[in-house]
Amino acid sequence: MLRDTHPRPRRRHRSRHVVTAAVACLVIAAPVALAVRMGSDAPLDAPEQAGGRAWVASPEQATVSLIDGSSQEVVVTVPAPDSLAGDDLTVTQSGSSAYVVDRTLGTAARIDGATFEVGEPAALAAPVGRLQVLEGGGSVYVLDPERRTASLVDPLALTEGTELSLAAQPGPGQALVDDAGRLWVVDATSGSLTWFDDGKHVDDTLGLPDAQLVLVQGQAVLVDVAGGRTVQLGPDGPQGRWSCAGPAPGSPARLLGSQTSGHVYAAVPADGTLVVATVGRDDCRTTIPLAEPGTADFGPLAQDGRYVFVPDRATGTTSVVDTASGTLVADLPLSSAGNRVELTAKDGIVFYNDLDSEVAGVITLDGGRWAADEVRKYDPETDESVAALGAGAQSDRPADVGGNAIEGWSTVAPERDGRTAEVAPSTAVAGGPVIAGLRARPDPMVLGSPVRFEARARGTVGTTWEWTLTRPDGSIAWSSDQAGSVDATIPDATPATYTLSLVVVDAAGHRATSERDLDAVLVPTPHIELFQVEDRSPGLGEVTNISAVESGLSDAAATWTWTVAVGDLDLAFPVQPAPGAPLPLQFDTEGTYTVTLTVESGGLSDEASVRITYADRCVPALADRRFVDVRREGTASVPVTTAECFVDAPVTLELPAWLSTTTPTVDVPAGRTEILDGLHHTFPPDPVPVEVTVVGTPPADGLIRGAVTLVLGEQRVPVDVRVNTAPVWTADPVCTRGTTGQARFVAPLADADAGSLDVRLTLDGIAGGPEDGYRMVPTGAEQGVYQLLVPLTVDLSALTTFTVRATDRFGVAAEVRTAPAGECAP
Repeated sequence: MLRDTHPRPRRRHRSRHVVTAAVACLVIAAPVALAVRMGSDAPLDAPEQAGGRAWVASPEQATVSLIDGSSQEVVVTVPAPDSLAGDDLTVTQSGSSAYVVDRTLGTAARIDGATFEVGEPAALAAPVGRLQVLEGGGSVYVLDPERRTASLVDPLALTEGTELSLAAQPGPGQALVDDAGRLWVVDATSGSLTWFDDGKHVDDTLGLPDAQLVLVQGQAVLVDVAGGRTVQLGPDGPQGRWSCAGPAPGSPARLLGSQTSGHVYAAVPADGTLVVATVGRDDCRTTIPLAEPGTADFGPLAQDGRYVFVPDRATGTTSVVDTASGTLVADLPLSSAGNRVELTAKDGIVFYNDLDSEVAGVITLDGGRWAADEVRKYDPETDESVAALGAGAQSDRPADVGGNAIEGWSTVAPERDGRTAEVAPSTAVAGGPVIAGLRARPDPMVLGSPVRFEARARGTVGTTWEWTLTRPDGSIAWSSDQAGSVDATIPDATPATYTLSLVVVDAAGHRATSERDLDAVLVPTPHIELFQVEDRSPGLGEVTNISAVESGLSDAAATWTWTVAVGDLDLAFPVQPAPGAPLPLQFDTEGTYTVTLTVESGGLSDEASVRITYADRCVPALADRRFVDVRREGTASVPVTTAECFVDAPVTLELPAWLSTTTPTVDVPAGRTEILDGLHHTFPPDPVPVEVTVVGTPPADGLIRGAVTLVLGEQRVPVDVRVNTAPVWTADPVCTRGTTGQARFVAPLADADAGSLDVRLTLDGIAGGPEDGYRMVPTGAEQGVYQLLVPLTVDLSALTTFTVRATDRFGVAAEVRTAPAGECAP
């Protein structure tokens, strides 16, 4: 290999392939009684677990992984298209495929479950909105709550069809598609109910802004949060009688409609129970205690047969409830306390996914015992994804002298005397056959010896062919009407340049033509037909491989000699590759290099050249991550590297005043060069870790765009920083009483993780209650606003003040606030 410095491997970009449970986050009533009793029609079927697969996301990696339930392994990992690490990712399962939604960007893309190909991301909503992809009954809707619109989209391409005006702005759990393909939406402001089938229907008489929607056996069910009741929905809206939703009105809960029976399941944090309600019948007697009252932070539920799975973020465990017996049968530790866990029941298996870590897995029933088998989506130490699509060595071996193009390489016509041969003329008619080119083997053809004529053509089914070989004087030396490749022997004895032509005509009379010059010789003569180049514009220090197709000698012995020149400087190769083998090049200096190949055999030779331009494409970058994350402990190890750069490079970090590092400039060494499958490859450099520490007050909580700048020469690359500051009070906490007299404690807070704070309420002067306080939950209507509804049976007569403590998921606490009881005072 010709090189002017030590070697280094070619960059191999790694492709790395959340499953959201199809349940709604709902607010319903909290029961006072904790009795456990069976509903009369509780499902009795045991789960039939079979091998299935589910897609799960890693938002911090901006990737999606496919987990196989049988082998309990990651099948493949793909990147969420255009997503950055830390984006808000969700996944909607669609058979073996899935839709990945980036709410940060407002985009969605389809992942094909058969090929693992990721489609182009479609911009379907405004960035940082609440974009949803809803599927049901063979229909796929894209919902943009901020714009109050929905679109029925093509399931494969996600191209938008007719835009539907919702005239409503649904909140969490207020939109779904039933098994009939009907879209249902509740307006979080007016409480109107809108649905779409063959037309648009609106019921603005309900006035239920807190109402939620769930699917029960494929049919939509409306849950009246304030009234603690449910009703089934049909083509004309609410149908049948209203029935109890379980607990008394008003307390937050997680809801799930049953797939197999007419039930709604509600996990209620206020009293730590799971309640089973029968739709259409006032049967809400079955309650199963899961946690101490006020201590749980329940996540979205999942169901597998008669079993319901209830994750508790406060403890990191998931409860398994047998609804047939009304008992808690298992508590499975799935994640660290405070992490968000999603459950997906699919193909007879329950999958779990920790959105805040590398952990995912499968929950199985084995020998009558429930167990969780952990599957790692990526290595937390290296950020390397498991089963990354495209990871590992792959063969880039060039094609043989058959002349077929090498995938990913450029086919280049050779230069002779500074010029390339003219392209052979071709004609075609729209809708008819097309001839992409003609070739001969050998080329030049040898008079009196067999020669094969071939055409690269398409659209040739049912066509007629007419081959013609014309001498320089215009006479016909040979012709044939054989379709496809054809063999011939030309008996002429005088070397000359012939014209080879082909006419292809289809049944409709559409005509395609092509012709080219073809030299004829008396003995096999070397001829360099084309070059195949891995990269015609490599970066400094990058290896590029060049292969040549010689068409005139067949199996005859030949000598291949490569030379290279830059400007007036000729460079010699110390070792020549074997004839037909690719030539590796590597240079650290910018410029256009002329690479010349000479092929000699039996005293005859051919010489041709190709130009390769080396350019400085070095750009500073972060390895694997696209942002600096100092949210934990206020410090981070930042992996600094370079992209499209294969030489030693100094990178400088420009930091804001509130960040500091002891190594503002690092030298990123060039990567190594290795031989893989017979080809030299340049690998990216190993990243250099740089410790960055928060030393001041960041300007905001969450994402600070472009806070750090990586500098390499004239290249300046802004890098986002994710920081964490304490939650901030936007107003004092208050307690009010509604029309029913029920006490409602409200705590308004602002934080980048406003929807996932741990907010605890202590009733000062009231004996009992959880040691850490009652857990307050998001209202769902306003971001960052938490509430707790206290049942009327709780005695607040001694209440004078109450205290609220708020902690984010990184353990940083807000100012503790104590407020007067206000309207809730005795």
